[in-house]
Amino acid sequence: MRLILLMLLLLIYPASGAVIKGTVYSWENLEPLPKAIVTINTTPEQRVVAKNGTYTFVVPPGTYEIKAYYYSNGELELYDNETVTVRGNGTYVLDLILFPRLNLNESVPNIQLSLGKREGGFPLFWLALAIVPIAFILYWKFRRRKVVEEELPEDLKEVVEIIKNEGGRITQKELRKKLGYSEAKISLMIADLERRGIIEKVKKGRGNILFLKK
Repeated sequence: MRLILLMLLLLIYPASGAVIKGTVYSWENLEPLPKAIVTINTTPEQRVVAKNGTYTFVVPPGTYEIKAYYYSNGELELYDNETVTVRGNGTYVLDLILFPRLNLNESVPNIQLSLGKREGGFPLFWLALAIVPIAFILYWKFRRRKVVEEELPEDLKEVVEIIKNEGGRITQKELRKKLGYSEAKISLMIADLERRGIIEKVKKGRGNILFLKK
């Protein structure tokens, strides 16, 4: 009889809990990211594979940390973690945007290219012919970007420089802390930079993430 009651309690418990669900996105294109692994630190820990980019957990009230991982060729490529507080039954929607995991100590491989004609390959002339237009395009894009930045007012240049120093992305809240301006002025500056095509604003939770366009 006790065993039956225990089984009934186990069946009723998840049904009476809160539901946390959301979609896992890639930061590159903001598209759902299939096959990401999502975990939540319940006891025991719950873990799901977001086959179509979505996940769902059933939890009791409490504060939880949700982590998402995306592996490519056995290596961790993208990662995100968020904290959510569940105060009662209901549905909580928490979308995750996965970013590259920063590793400042990561070494860069030394790749050497052997130029010249080799058996079965391209002669040096054709290799140079292929490189020239690519170099011209890169120079033109760099020059155009430099001209645009030189035309910016000083306050907008300051915003661009801050985002550069933060690795090309920053939250709007953190940007406001660094600048010390009012929320209204920050919003106008961000809108101006968006109009110029210099940054992109992405909504995440209750805040925004600003990306510096390459």
